[in-house]
Amino acid sequence: MKTSQAFKKLSLAAAVSLASASSFAETSVADLAKNVELYGVLDFGVTWVDDEGGESKVSGRDSVNWGNRIGLKGTIDLIPGYKGIFKLEHGFKLSDGVTSQYDTMWGRQAYAGVQSDKYGTLTYGRQYDFMYDNFNQLNIGGYASTYGGHHGDLDRISGWRIDNAIKYVSPYLNGFTFGVMYSSDDRAYADQGQPWGMGHAPLESMSAGASYFGGTWSVAAAYVKIENDTVYPLLQAGVPSLQGLTMDGIGTQADREIFALGGFVMLGDFALVLNTTQTTLSDMVNSTGAADDDATQNVYEIGGYYPIAEKTLLIGGYQHSELEEYDFDEVTLGVKYDFTDAAWLYTSYSYMEGSDDTFVNQGAAWYLENSSTNTQQTARIGMILTF
Repeated sequence: MKTSQAFKKLSLAAAVSLASASSFAETSVADLAKNVELYGVLDFGVTWVDDEGGESKVSGRDSVNWGNRIGLKGTIDLIPGYKGIFKLEHGFKLSDGVTSQYDTMWGRQAYAGVQSDKYGTLTYGRQYDFMYDNFNQLNIGGYASTYGGHHGDLDRISGWRIDNAIKYVSPYLNGFTFGVMYSSDDRAYADQGQPWGMGHAPLESMSAGASYFGGTWSVAAAYVKIENDTVYPLLQAGVPSLQGLTMDGIGTQADREIFALGGFVMLGDFALVLNTTQTTLSDMVNSTGAADDDATQNVYEIGGYYPIAEKTLLIGGYQHSELEEYDFDEVTLGVKYDFTDAAWLYTSYSYMEGSDDTFVNQGAAWYLENSSTNTQQTARIGMILTF
């Protein structure tokens, strides 16, 4: 009898507990749904390249100007003045559904942290460094077309991520903001064969940035240092050798250090954009040996945009880059037409010419193969849908 009564009490307690948990779950999910956003970007179109691996090509290509993605981001109230924040962002190709970032599930971004209106934001996870935060929008040629991005993207201006990163960004202080970021090569889990950071090998990095927005003008600076990084000067920048090292399709290990300065100013309806970056590759080693000295790339860019009609923007940019003894020049023109705030059409043309002994690869690298000569032309028409 006592056993039966005890069982009834236990069953009643379990039922009450399950009912409470169910009610709590429903309330929590309902509350959370108000603060969570599902979003995405789809970029698709047709690209013409006059010389890609020695061939003229016209092909459907996606995830070009904007990387295709689907993501979740949200906030959770903690105590007055503080919120928990998170972002999970997955990149993929429309052409075949393949994951974009080295088979990483949340390869574009994956972080969480705490945000305070008074003290700023502290986050941890896979995040962009301050080259992306402060300069991606100032790469005006890259805004018209990824093929107009900074030469080889050795300065990471197109947007790369760092794993295992702790990042602090200040609140806006009368238009001024700053931030710092650090990542160690200490793995939180055993090596399971996954790519780590951007160098596909353990690395240590730091980044810092600052910017000021004055309404009709702005100025920004950024710094990035990555140890034991991997670069591909031939595939990315089309140079056959650097400081005594022969370059091929095999990665070159190096410490990479980047400085950047830039800004914009509104001149009526015309936005003038300028930026410059310096990237130094030190302690370079690859299968052909060790470099005699550091290698330095300087990129100088000027451009802007102007509304030529309702919902229509004309964009233009010119960049000159120097990578040791090699020089490169590129001109990019583009037009963007907005159907709505969430959908637009774009078209672009880029021409790049390098030193006589180079093989040109336009823009942010990895989108094209090297040309068979020292020039390369591209044209593209595409569409972007966002949600």
